[in-house]
Amino acid sequence: MPDEPLRYVLGVGYMPGRNPAITKGMDGGRDFFTEAELEKASWSFLADGNPQVGVGHADGTTEGTATVVESYIWRGPDWDLGDGTVITKGTWMIGAILSPKAWQAHLDGHLTGWSLQGTARRRRVRAE
Repeated sequence: MPDEPLRYVLGVGYMPGRNPAITKGMDGGRDFFTEAELEKASWSFLADGNPQVGVGHADGTTEGTATVVESYIWRGPDWDLGDGTVITKGTWMIGAILSPKAWQAHLDGHLTGWSLQGTARRRRVRAE
């Protein structure tokens, strides 16, 4: 239908490197990915074969919330969105089609970005 919205959203999945604005994460650490590690993580996300995502890391929200249709690493140059956000080389970008309910939540300002959930191994990095 021509009048139906696409319900497509594009956003930052994860930015590589240290974010100077984050001094301590919710888990008490200050974790980050290098560009190379982030690229591997983004590839393994789609390789798992389930491009469905949920809401708020809550069980039972995955089915029918959003389907990832694009997942790529921004290769540069820096992309200034004009709102204080600058997409830098190596950033993982995620595009998805939202369900009608999720689309309305997005329009109402309740869904505003991606929050990745997964597992990783933590290793100590020498302070700079």
